[in-house]
Amino acid sequence: MNAELITAGVLFTPAAVLITVCLAGHLRARRADDALAAALAAHRATQPTGTEPPPNCRETAPEPAAEPARLATVIDFPTRHRNAA
Repeated sequence: MNAELITAGVLFTPAAVLITVCLAGHLRARRADDALAAALAAHRATQPTGTEPPPNCRETAPEPAAEPARLATVIDFPTRHRNAA
């Protein structure tokens, strides 16, 4: 064997092994992603059946929300300080 073939073998063999491992991992990840996408697509929410659209194709206005109850008394923050002495 000549020196060029030995050098090529030393340089290209680790690269070939690394490429093989990376491609195998990529294919495994792609299969897992496809399986996850299929599972999510199977459980996607659908439109309820048997409902009629509102008349004149308009939606009804939502009910106004009740005013939230106050939880505590709010006091003003003192802006001037008094000296106790």
